[in-house]
Amino acid sequence: MSRISARDALEYATRDEFLKLYGVLVVGWTLTLVGQSVAAGATPFGLLLGTLVVIAGLLAMLAAAVATLRKILAER
Repeated sequence: MSRISARDALEYATRDEFLKLYGVLVVGWTLTLVGQSVAAGATPFGLLLGTLVVIAGLLAMLAAAVATLRKILAER
């Protein structure tokens, strides 16, 4: 097993492609939090809207995680 320096690892993790994927992950996480707050409201419309936003956030996080893993494995 080869050793990787911390500088090389940091450079690899902060490439433009990875930064975009990290951004999608953060947006998905934020959508999930906002959706939970909206769903906590007492109105049925708020519950529906919040649930849809939570689902969208979860899908964004899942897509970003899968894309990041695929990119890491493809470059090995």
